[in-house]
Amino acid sequence: MRLKILTTAALTSFAAFSLQAKITLPSVIGDNMVLQQQTNAALWGKAEPGSKVTIKASWAKKPVSVTAAADGKWKTGIATPEAGGPYTIEISDGEAVVLNDVLIGEVWFCSGQSNMEMPVKGFDNQPVEGSVDVIL
Repeated sequence: MRLKILTTAALTSFAAFSLQAKITLPSVIGDNMVLQQQTNAALWGKAEPGSKVTIKASWAKKPVSVTAAADGKWKTGIATPEAGGPYTIEISDGEAVVLNDVLIGEVWFCSGQSNMEMPVKGFDNQPVEGSVDVIL
């Protein structure tokens, strides 16, 4: 009976450790994200302390590598091309995490209240010349 309990405990512990992903990423890094074009986009996360993390982007010729710190945190940048996609990014320290449908383009953050409101065609007496043609 004691052997059965020890075996069950060992298998349960093994299963718990094997279900944990080695690479963890923040919620802002994932499938369907947009990265700024023609820049050095930041990527970061957590891995096993001291492990080598390799990032392979489908648009890049060479992978980028970084070593996780003693607390497991890692951060690096990856050069992005002109606007396009969709691309994939594989992040691995032995077990790969693949990010799908990554687009490269312009990323703008705008904030405000009513001062941020404007139709594409502009306001009456303040038209935006050619705006509709650019969208179509």
